[in-house]
Amino acid sequence: MKLVFINRYFYPDHSATSQMLSDLAFFLSGEGHSVHVVTSRLRYDHPEETLLPSEDVRNITVHRVWTSRFGRHFLPGRAIDYLTFYLAASWKIFRLLGQGDVLITKTDPPMISVLAAWIASVRGAKLVNWLQDLFPEVAMSLEVQGFNGRIGQSLLCG
Repeated sequence: MKLVFINRYFYPDHSATSQMLSDLAFFLSGEGHSVHVVTSRLRYDHPEETLLPSEDVRNITVHRVWTSRFGRHFLPGRAIDYLTFYLAASWKIFRLLGQGDVLITKTDPPMISVLAAWIASVRGAKLVNWLQDLFPEVAMSLEVQGFNGRIGQSLLCG
């Protein structure tokens, strides 16, 4: 069984999602697990830099896919950046996943787990959604149907 993570940023990037993913991936690799990361070749704070397409970092196989580079400051370009990552990363995980592997999706880019769920199902892998940036207080204040006070309070209090 191998663990395959997918997120737009990974080590040596210093964005929040990259740091949390890197910490967990390095820990799991150190425990003897086969860990792969599918990520972009970009750095969050240094978009002009390009990282290698693939490398092994501390026993983790890193697969960096090509994406467009319009950046965060131009909304249509950002959508194209997401789209190119969705396509390239989906193709990579389709080829990488095998029966019984575990695919862990993060929330960058948003909704990557929708494509990942289909690919994991087709390839016989298991899917885990690692959710971040959840704001249960917003759902509670908007009185989202099915989001009762007990669920919201448990999310708020951890």
